[in-house]
Amino acid sequence: MKKIHLVINEEKDRERRLVTQIRDYLLARGVSCTEESINRDDTACGLSEDLHDTDCVLTLGGDGTFIQVASKTAGSNIPMLGVNLGKTGYLTEVEQENVLPALERILTGQYLIENRMMLTGTYTDETGVAKERFALNDIVISRYGSFRAVRYELYVNNCLLNSYDADGMIISTPTGSTGYNLSAGGPIVKPTARLILVNPVCPHTLNTRAIVLSSEDVIRVRVIGGRFGQEFEAGVSCDGGRTDRLRAAQEVTVCRAEVETRLIRLKEESFLDTLSRKMKG
Repeated sequence: MKKIHLVINEEKDRERRLVTQIRDYLLARGVSCTEESINRDDTACGLSEDLHDTDCVLTLGGDGTFIQVASKTAGSNIPMLGVNLGKTGYLTEVEQENVLPALERILTGQYLIENRMMLTGTYTDETGVAKERFALNDIVISRYGSFRAVRYELYVNNCLLNSYDADGMIISTPTGSTGYNLSAGGPIVKPTARLILVNPVCPHTLNTRAIVLSSEDVIRVRVIGGRFGQEFEAGVSCDGGRTDRLRAAQEVTVCRAEVETRLIRLKEESFLDTLSRKMKG
């Protein structure tokens, strides 16, 4: 590798000790290094660095930082590696104390590439602007500015599957199954699988469950409004980014994206081994 781009969560490495260590190591090995910092308020903007000749993107933060950057680099075909400065770390597999040995393996080609499917969400926001966004984890449609449930209609391949009075709808990838979907009681799925999960959030019914669909299915969620005919706004967010507001009768269409996220894998540990270790705390 000749050029690595560093994306640093400035809240996780405030004194920039780790990024300085990485930069000095790469420069000593003759590898060009560019860098930028992001924070939780940068979800709406793209990466500032031109990445056309970049061989790898290295994120320093938690899984949230990794997911945020993955959405911005979608379609670039640049592999990514995450250094875990957070807690759980399903995606950021390198711990900060092991970062230099990990970099050595990258520079000597001792790694594998794992492709993860992404979602594309298309919709028109309340101002009439058409949007298309990518998500590595999930696309969430939820109530906006109200504590009351919103009614949603779920269409799969243009067929009405069900209606829900719920706080929201989570549409997630296998990678995102260990995120919000898991917190909402959804199933855990092996991240290299090719399928889509649909999970209602706090539905007002006793018999509603998450639904597992093919990655080839096209999902459409229509916001009907509040219960008993009351009008309430909803919002849509991709990978926890900026929420765009939706009004009643507006729709969000979700399908498998043509692009994928390319992960650099260094560990031989399987997903089930990782899951077992993480769940034991």
